Amino acid sequence: MAALGGLALLAGLAGSARVSPAGIMWGLGEAVSLAAYFLLSAAAGDQVLPSLVMAWAGLGAGAAVLAVAGWTGALRITASAAGVELLHRHLSWIVPVLELALVSAVIAYVAGIAAARRLGARLASFTGMAEVLFAVLYAWLLLGQMPSPAELAGGALMLTGVIVIRADDTRRCAPTQ
Repeated sequence: MAALGGLALLAGLAGSARVSPAGIMWGLGEAVSLAAYFLLSAAAGDQVLPSLVMAWAGLGAGAAVLAVAGWTGALRITASAAGVELLHRHLSWIVPVLELALVSAVIAYVAGIAAARRLGARLASFTGMAEVLFAVLYAWLLLGQMPSPAELAGGALMLTGVIVIRADDTRRCAPTQ
């Protein structure tokens, strides 16, 4: 409960945020997908698919959903083959596309699946919520966007929730004498 409260504070939901029914539906869909991701990723045993195959299946399913959403008009998708400027250098559009595909997707998913198998679905899912905390910290360090007191409190609550989950897992696994 502490981690979820912290997530709400970090996301700015504690203030005067407007609630959108479409946003709630997208959020529920994402929550179901994320739960499936952690449960499938943390699976163990002889019938487990390699991390790379799991990542490929997840990315393929996501691409299919986005393609259908774009084709039906539920999501506006545009693209350009124009060059891009990165660090004051002109590059082909393929460079950022490859970076996004490999670093932001393939490596991240394969590492996440491997981590979930080591941590278990429960701890991995709560640890995964720290993504929002790190986004706030990076915005502070890289962009100078100082977190608000509510965001700082949210980060502390999230860390508390992860620590409580880890302590509970440790207590459950401890041998009884």
